[in-house]
Amino acid sequence: MRAVEEAVQDELRQGKKPLTLFMLGGVDVGKTYTVTAIANRFYEHGLTVAVVDADVGQSDIGPPCCIGMGILDREIQKLSEVPLHSLYFVGNTSPERGMQDCITGAAAAVQEAKKCDADLILVDSTGWIEGEDAKRFKLLEIKGIDPSLVVAIEREDELKHILPHLPQKVIRLRISPETRSRTREERRALREEGYKSYFRAAKERSFDLSLLAWLPERGTLLGLSGSIRGDNDDGEETLGLGILREVDYERGKAVVFTPVNADTGDKAGIKGIKPGGVKLITVNGELKEVKSSWYPIKPSNHRD
Repeated sequence: MRAVEEAVQDELRQGKKPLTLFMLGGVDVGKTYTVTAIANRFYEHGLTVAVVDADVGQSDIGPPCCIGMGILDREIQKLSEVPLHSLYFVGNTSPERGMQDCITGAAAAVQEAKKCDADLILVDSTGWIEGEDAKRFKLLEIKGIDPSLVVAIEREDELKHILPHLPQKVIRLRISPETRSRTREERRALREEGYKSYFRAAKERSFDLSLLAWLPERGTLLGLSGSIRGDNDDGEETLGLGILREVDYERGKAVVFTPVNADTGDKAGIKGIKPGGVKLITVNGELKEVKSSWYPIKPSNHRD
């Protein structure tokens, strides 16, 4: 940790703001623990600290299947305490099934943090590092974000196929003794708890079928996009998530279970609905995650 602090302080002394740190490492090596510690340390120093949670499979800031960006308003015990500022829907728990969305969303979240005048931006990335596809993904993700520094956390030398290709300064750390491995079942259970919490205040709402990018299976997780910062906003972002409950072809409507209230004046209307690759089914009153087997079907009244 001291090496990271010294590197950040050195960059700041040279007037390099905002500073972006990208956390690189495999599964369960302590990236989130390290991000939390760094965020607290520099928040204590009076900096505006933003965190981009790009780990779509184990989201702490925002719901699963999304990239969340938040800005610290106090010291935190865990990353989930960072208040969510903006959300970017990927639609999958694995970056392998949504590589471009992960890259685009993470880069957009970093740019949004810069617009919020963050002094320090910490990017907590996924643990997918093994194989050529993962290597290509990480290099493209880092290129899209263009961080000031890369913090590489290793057990041994599992990042040796990625690190030589990075133009950024790399700070190498060994795995933290605070780190604990999670099983696949534990990870799924944590995501399902995240869905439960997110959809606790959800209601069924109707939207035009034309808003759907394609028609997925019932139960598919959806990303509802629009603009939330007024008419002068220069783009759209995810307003929230939904679950497809029913398709009414006669009325041209999709019934969506969502906490997003599109009827009030505090949010602009939904401008698009993107299906993901995850289905949520109700079992004994609880939301359970299953993989979707949908095939894109364009609604007959879809706007080209």
